[in-house]
Amino acid sequence: MAPQVPRQTPVAADPLEHLDFHVATPRATKPTKAGGFRRGVSWLLVLAVLGGLGYAGVMYGPDLVDRVTDSDESTGPAAPLVYPMATAPPVPVRTATFEVVEPDSFGGTRAYEVTADFESGIAKVVVPRTDTPNLEILTLWDQAFIRRVDEPTWYNLPRGDFPFQFAVGSARWVRTLDELVSPTIRPFTTIDEATEAPVGTTPTRRLVVSADALRLLQAQTASEATPADGSPPPAPPMPAGITVQPAPEGAERLTIEVWVDDTGLVRKSVLPPELGGETITVTSVSAEAWEPQFPLPDAVQPLTAEALFRLGL
Repeated sequence: MAPQVPRQTPVAADPLEHLDFHVATPRATKPTKAGGFRRGVSWLLVLAVLGGLGYAGVMYGPDLVDRVTDSDESTGPAAPLVYPMATAPPVPVRTATFEVVEPDSFGGTRAYEVTADFESGIAKVVVPRTDTPNLEILTLWDQAFIRRVDEPTWYNLPRGDFPFQFAVGSARWVRTLDELVSPTIRPFTTIDEATEAPVGTTPTRRLVVSADALRLLQAQTASEATPADGSPPPAPPMPAGITVQPAPEGAERLTIEVWVDDTGLVRKSVLPPELGGETITVTSVSAEAWEPQFPLPDAVQPLTAEALFRLGL
């Protein structure tokens, strides 16, 4: 069935504007003298990806463990060092709200918050910024609209594929424990730490899992090769969209940190640089369709140079 056409209603204030999205980083970063220049270049880079859109860089955490050290989410009663079994029925995920922090090309990180309907392709992206009001982007099929959350005027721009790729499926962003740490790779993984720790108000089991870097890379290589006998290659070791990169010289183990709820859904994951280095936090999931409020035509203007300046891009 074709997705329901969104109702033409006046633009409402951004419901996510009140969120205090923050990733704890105990290791302070040194201020960069060329911060303004780098931020400008970063926006130009993303404009190329979207054909006119960008994103903002935020805090940088170079080390996987440092990203969660001293976080309330990493503390709690000890739990058995085993992969937990789901104790509640799974929730079909059609719509989800999640937060992403991932490395950028300048050695820092960028962050954004997403609400997406994975069946219709409708999504809202909120780009948090510290020095100017946040940006809000609404996408519908081949259209996208952008605005500052403190202003009613929207600007039209090409849809692009930012910030996430629908083509690789919802499991790229919202996945179960079996999808992220599949049974096929568990024989060469070790659970180094397990605690009972919530993500927001959701009780979860936090696992620190280390994997044999060489065997993980070998499993990916095998999944990309075509067997000589014509049989199907084995499944990739990681979900679609996650590519295993060679570990640094001398590194034998890769560390993955996951928070799993009682349905087996990964509510938060922190991946090492060799797996993309991103942190994804799922704040809500639903089996229902999502229908946002899109701007009326008279509230949308072309994305001109003046508009880019007004948006802070």
